[in-house]
Amino acid sequence: MRFWEFYRIVSHRKWLVAGIVLATSLSIFVLTSRERPYYVATAQIMPTDSALYHPILPSPASSAGSLSERQTDSQLPNLMSLITSREVAKRTVQAAGLAEDPDNLCRRIQVSTAPNPGAKTRQDSGTDIIQVRVLDENPARAVRTVNCLAHVFANFYQEISHQEATDNRRFLESELANARRQLDLAAERLKAFKQRNRITSTADASEAAMANLRQTRASCDTVRAQLAEVNAKLGDIDRQLARTSSTTTYTTSTSDTPMLTALENKLAQLNAQLNDAQSKYEDAHPEVQRLKGLIEEVTEKLQAERGKMRTTVNVGRNPIYENLLQQRSTLAAERDGLAAKVAELEGAVLRASGEIKPGSDVEITRLESDFLAAQAACADLMGKLNNARINEKETISTGAIRIVDEAVRAEGPMGPNRVAYLLLGILLSLVIGTGLAITLESLDNRIKTNVDVEKMLGLPVTTLIPRHLKPGDSSLAREVHMNPLSPVSEAYRFLRTDFLLSTKAIHAKAVMIATAKPGQGGTCTVANLGISLAQDGKRVILVDADMRRPSLHRIFKMTNDVGLSNVLSNEKDLEGAIFATEVDNLLLIPAGPMPSNPSELLGSGRMRMLVQKLTEHADFVLFDTPSAVAFTDAVVLSQVVDGVILVVRAQQVPRGAELQVRNLLNKANATILGVVLNDVDPEHVDSYYFYSHYYPDVNTKSRKALMVSEEANSLPAKQQLG
Repeated sequence: MRFWEFYRIVSHRKWLVAGIVLATSLSIFVLTSRERPYYVATAQIMPTDSALYHPILPSPASSAGSLSERQTDSQLPNLMSLITSREVAKRTVQAAGLAEDPDNLCRRIQVSTAPNPGAKTRQDSGTDIIQVRVLDENPARAVRTVNCLAHVFANFYQEISHQEATDNRRFLESELANARRQLDLAAERLKAFKQRNRITSTADASEAAMANLRQTRASCDTVRAQLAEVNAKLGDIDRQLARTSSTTTYTTSTSDTPMLTALENKLAQLNAQLNDAQSKYEDAHPEVQRLKGLIEEVTEKLQAERGKMRTTVNVGRNPIYENLLQQRSTLAAERDGLAAKVAELEGAVLRASGEIKPGSDVEITRLESDFLAAQAACADLMGKLNNARINEKETISTGAIRIVDEAVRAEGPMGPNRVAYLLLGILLSLVIGTGLAITLESLDNRIKTNVDVEKMLGLPVTTLIPRHLKPGDSSLAREVHMNPLSPVSEAYRFLRTDFLLSTKAIHAKAVMIATAKPGQGGTCTVANLGISLAQDGKRVILVDADMRRPSLHRIFKMTNDVGLSNVLSNEKDLEGAIFATEVDNLLLIPAGPMPSNPSELLGSGRMRMLVQKLTEHADFVLFDTPSAVAFTDAVVLSQVVDGVILVVRAQQVPRGAELQVRNLLNKANATILGVVLNDVDPEHVDSYYFYSHYYPDVNTKSRKALMVSEEANSLPAKQQLG
């Protein structure tokens, strides 16, 4: 596609492209204006080894592998999920004195690991330090909220970790008490057996087998104790799962009231002032009482504004429930492994028992083995209990979560880059609008230029008549006479020049103006062509051969009582049916009363004689005819005249009527002088564009200055023909 053709298409549909650009720009402006600028406050916290390597929220990777393999890549996500939980958000709202829903705060919290500046690979890019960010429209509130969130999370983790350590210590104390009772019972049985059998030493040849049996039983009892501990933890997890919902609900609140943010800010400022005043004065001090009264007043207004908020309840997965499921899956796998090991050791005990000879040695060996196993179980539980007591003390004295950096100031304001969005949107909308314009142009099969007509009919286009500024103006049929300096008048003069050259080549004097269908502008063309020929000094007779719907008499302000139909029916002589018009050298024969057989009259011998007589008394005789597709009048008349000019209106979708008329005229052996394309878009007419360079001040007002006075509508026929 050439550049100028591309430019013509875009300029022709410039309002479509401009509309798309404007709509896109307004949409981007509205969408970006709804996103208010916000500030970001950041605090850093660091979990200690007790939180990373002795977690209360164990991950799936914690059941296997060495200590180095169970590090931050498995435990840090659980801690970060806990920071954004609803319980932590709820406590933060209360601690910071925020007047908002905890779920809304959860959406404004961002958690990530702090980057490692010296990392060389992506695997080493993270650290154990957790960065907590809070987004807020108020910078001071963002700093206060993120600092409160860090302290609340540290205290919350301390609370639940201490509770877990306490529960573990109590469980081990209970298990140790049971183990000691079992030890005492085994010792009493061994002592009683030795007293009954007066045994002071157990040395025997089967000492190796007995030692093996004792060791196997001890191992079996140790694994049984581990299995019991795992089953107890599974029971505790199941109870927690029963109390914990698998989903959590949170509400999304939105408000269109601009007072809400202002009231929240004011309430936060009053709370800060109250805290400062309480640190200096007692509660009975007037300043403290005044601040409390203001806080109550602002709180009432804030509640009223919240009543205007729209809330939406959403349901999501509970992270605590998911962590409990992970713990249960890990413990279940450990339980199955221990149960299989117990079964294996029990079989080994049976095999070791079978290797010992029956007798008292077997019994004493069994009793000693039970005693040693109970003693080992007590020692193991005692060690675990001591560790549990130390862990419980650590959770009280030292925190598992340490705050590295508190937020001092908030970064911002941040928000969408409206200028960049607008520029990008305008660019994309221009591309889309241009593409749409080209697509619509390619799908538009209306007749617009002379190329379209020549391609459709295979006939030369002699003249392009531009669209008139006032399409409904009744004086358009006399444009050449009423406004001779207009571009439309100049286009008809181009038609006159081409007409004179064409008729001179074939010696044609009687020419018919034909149209394929009604409304093509044939009558306007024949009238303006006749006027332009008369102004050139040619003697012209216009004949209204459209006896079905005549209109030339109205254009030239005459009556239609007498006309062509009277002459062809021998009712009137030619001299009584021909009239002078307001234009010098231009005569008119109206259509006359409508006959019952217009086609027969036009094809009669009298019509041929009439045409011959008229051509003898005039330079040119122009005939106006009805639609050639609707009636046969035009085709019949084409056999009588010397030539035919076909008029086609632009901006219409061709339906084959033009091609049908051309074929009919060819079959009638009519001489087609050319095609006049009427009502063309001015941008497709070069003469219209350059015309303004010569007559820049010409407009429709010049009609009055250029109009000539109308003469009498009729003159004696002999005087006109003389």
